[in-house]
Order: sequence, then C-alpha cells, then structure tokens
Amino acid sequence: MIKFIYISLFTLILFTGCSTRQYYEPEDTSNFDIKTNDLSSNIIDLNTDGATLENFEYISKEGILKNLKPNFKFLNFQEDTILAADDNASIYIKNDTIDKTLSFDKNIISASKSSNVLAFSSNDNSITLYDIEKEQTLFKEYLKYSSINNIKIANPLFLNSLVLYPTLDGKIVIVDTKTKAIVKTLNIDPNSDINNIIFLEKIDDSLVAATTSKIFSFVNGAPNIKEIDVQNIILKDQFIYVATLDGQIIKYNKELQEIASKKFKFAKIHALAIGEYLYALESQEYLIRIDKEFKNAKVYDFTFDNEEKTIAIDNKIYFEDKYIILK
Repeated sequence: MIKFIYISLFTLILFTGCSTRQYYEPEDTSNFDIKTNDLSSNIIDLNTDGATLENFEYISKEGILKNLKPNFKFLNFQEDTILAADDNASIYIKNDTIDKTLSFDKNIISASKSSNVLAFSSNDNSITLYDIEKEQTLFKEYLKYSSINNIKIANPLFLNSLVLYPTLDGKIVIVDTKTKAIVKTLNIDPNSDINNIIFLEKIDDSLVAATTSKIFSFVNGAPNIKEIDVQNIILKDQFIYVATLDGQIIKYNKELQEIASKKFKFAKIHALAIGEYLYALESQEYLIRIDKEFKNAKVYDFTFDNEEKTIAIDNKIYFEDKYIILK
C-alpha cells in the first residue's frame, strides 16, 4: 500500500510538471527564405569562441578551419594560430611557423596567445603563463576548486602587458606578464553555485564579463554590475545584447544602462547573432529578428533540432551540420 502511494505521488508530480510546462507561441510568423549552407560534419563540442566538428575541423570567428589534429577540441584562434586541447592534458598550437603539442598535468579548458606567451586555465582552476618557444612555465597559481561549471568557459584576455584570467569560481585574476605576478583580482560572482566566467571581452578600453547570473563592466576605472539570469550575451558597436532565461532580450550600453528591451514570453534563446539586425534562435523552431533600435520584431519559422549543439558567431548561426549567414 505504501509503495502504491509513493508511485501515485511520483506520477502526480511528473504529470503536473509536464502539464504546466509552457512554451513560446508567437502570434504571427513568416517563412524563412535565407539559404542554408552545409557543414562538413556535425558539431560535437562548443566554447565561447567556437566549436569542434566531428571530423575535427574547427569553427572560429575566421570561419571554418580545416585539416587539423584529430582528437583535439577547439579553444581559441588568435594571431592566426589555432589553440586546441585534448582529454589527456595536452594543448595543440598551430600556425604557419609553429606546429607543436605540449603536455601538462591537468586538462586545459581555455587558452589565449600573445607572441610567444601562452595563457591558459586548467580544469582544477589553476592558471598558467607559459613560454612557447622555451617550453617553460613563467607563472602558475592554484585557485579555489569548482566542481560545477557552465559549459561556456571564456578564454583569457591579453591587454598590453596584462593577462586577464576568467576563473571557475567567479573571478577575473589579472597577471602582469612582466613581473609574473598577480596585480589584481576582480570578484564578479563568487557566491553563486555555478559561477564560472562565461564571457570576457573588451570594448575599446572597457571590459565586459559575465557569469550565468551577473554582468560586469569596467569603464573609466569604475565597475558596474547587473544581476540578471544570462542565457546568451554578445557585443556589437559598443553595445551589449543579452538574452535572459525568462525570454527577455535587452540592449545595454557599456555602463550597463538599459537602452531597450523586448520580452518574448516563455522563449528559450539558444543563440544570439547580429548583422544589420539582431537575431535570436528560439528553441521551438523560431528565429526572432529585431531591428537595432528595438522598435520592430519579426518571427520566422526555422526548422532545427534543439537537442543538437548550436553556436552563433557574428552574423552566422551554426547548428547540427549546417549554418546560415544573416544580413
């Protein structure tokens, strides 16, 4: 009898959860008539700056990079150099003059390069500065271990002689490459359960960072923080565009002052892309187009599998084994 009651209660909870789930339903949609292009294979891995295909070609801000080392996953593309990591604590570095694999003691989850200096973070939340030519560690620091992280992990950012490391425990650690020492630590979101830095970029001399629950900017020496559930975030023309978990799409200036916003009830945004318009890919097979003044929005029917990995870079959206170029 007790067992029957438990089963009945479980069934009731499951049924109630499913029956109350709500989805985005636009009032009016249009047919989508932009050409769909083929990728060479499916996307198998994503980060904030690109993706890895099943045939180990890479998607980056420069487009599709071909004929690269198997079993390595894309991390970054800088100074015409590919940075990729495998699951055995190695990093692959390739450009016109370098083609080498370096091995370390922990798996590498993010990396950036400036000249012969490599800055990378590992899955134990350690940060390292490394001389590629001499194959020598210049600096290393172990930070607070974080076991639960969002899959979007930002890469380090070089700013002149400084390198900014986005950490897994909600901080940005700034290291001077000349003195090989930490000069400052910015606590962005140290208290959330999932608080790794998922976004780190600069607008001119300003800095923008985000976790899944906060946006941070540093402008003219002054910090700005906005608490918000971040689903996606992109920068364009000194503006910050954010899609939230509750279906909002918001436009901020770099001081995090809200310029405009639109709410799409129950929408779940998989990716944001931007060209002449801002585009949001929605989970129920819709593509939302918003003009940059946020005065008008148009919704297109757009067929894709929302269980497949998807990434948007600038005005391109890559999904499954296809991609589109938006105007």
